[in-house]
Amino acid sequence: MRTFLLSISLLVVGFCRLSAQSSSLLPQAVGEKGRYAANIEMGKGYVSGICVILSDGGKQLRGSLFNEFGISALSFTYDGAKGKVRLVGVIGMLDKWYIRRTLRKDLALLLQGMEEGRTAYSNTRRRIRYQLTPLPPQAEEKADTIVSNTKE
Repeated sequence: MRTFLLSISLLVVGFCRLSAQSSSLLPQAVGEKGRYAANIEMGKGYVSGICVILSDGGKQLRGSLFNEFGISALSFTYDGAKGKVRLVGVIGMLDKWYIRRTLRKDLALLLQGMEEGRTAYSNTRRRIRYQLTPLPPQAEEKADTIVSNTKE
């Protein structure tokens, strides 16, 4: 009876580890794209649109958030090994040193959470809520069209 219970508990622990490792919502393979519905809510407003994240291989990711009009609100790189985000470009209304610092830290925590399967992060001190929800496959085609139209 003990060996039976022990083997069942080992199977459950092994299954939990496998599901935890495969629960990452971020792209893993080189050149793989992840497309997400993005929403950043603040006390005085919000930014929403589509976020596209591209894997460079390993733990390196590049991403951009586009609003509903196809304007790039922010672009960033994420180094998963260090857990750090570098903001490459930020829309004018968010381009203040104190906002950039908060965005860097919060995006890093959001992306670390996405590696574990969570889609949202809340900064309770600043009352900011970030959410990246994976898009279904048919919506991904529309996201690719929006991104390609903004490059032209």
